[in-house]
Amino acid sequence: GGAWDVANESSELDDFRSAMKSFDNDDNGDHDEEIQNDSDDDIRQPQQEVEKLIALLRDLTPHELAGYVSCLVSEGARGGTGSVIENFMALTPAQQPVIQSSLLALERLMDVQKRLSVDENSSKCQLDLSTCDVVTAWASGCSWIEALELSGSAPGDLARTLHRALDALRQLGNLPYSPVRATDQLPQTESFGIHPDIRRLCRSAASAMDRYPVKDPLPFDDDEGDVIEPDEVPGEGVDDEELESE
Repeated sequence: GGAWDVANESSELDDFRSAMKSFDNDDNGDHDEEIQNDSDDDIRQPQQEVEKLIALLRDLTPHELAGYVSCLVSEGARGGTGSVIENFMALTPAQQPVIQSSLLALERLMDVQKRLSVDENSSKCQLDLSTCDVVTAWASGCSWIEALELSGSAPGDLARTLHRALDALRQLGNLPYSPVRATDQLPQTESFGIHPDIRRLCRSAASAMDRYPVKDPLPFDDDEGDVIEPDEVPGEGVDDEELESE
């Protein structure tokens, strides 16, 4: 759900974005947005971005989320896949703002990695839209023949694309609730991690994709049947000593 820079390492990026926005507002004579942003001064921009992205992700259907996840893990479709603009226009109306919001988070993540000298070979980040439409269609119930026609890929390449998306959805669906801790400088009204609603969507999407010839023999973990809510997480609202004594 976004790159939540709790240490505020990307503050210079926000300064640059603010300067560009002010420049655009001056050209357009529009100052209403500046007044609106004053009310959000207590919440840093990274947290606002991640809250917006999480809200957009929670509004997706399972098959739309499957398509979005494929953008995160795709190696790119072989052969002609159209331009980036064509691929973007092929997204559903709900997927388009998610991609736009994700690009902001991606820019922030890359900026932080660069500032902290993370090895470029291990920090590559991209959003590949070329397989989103076929993964979305497969998760929504299209036939194998329809998926082949939509993708224009060879059967083996298509199976590999769908398997990558299915595997990612399974991993996200099996993740425990693991909140990010706030710092003293960053306001926080709730614990963040993978949102329970997003986790449910991932599990539903994986179940929808898990059919011949893409069927995965590995089921979800038996002990992961119930989604852990924030108030059930050890250390969240309960004394750790109290938990240990129990």
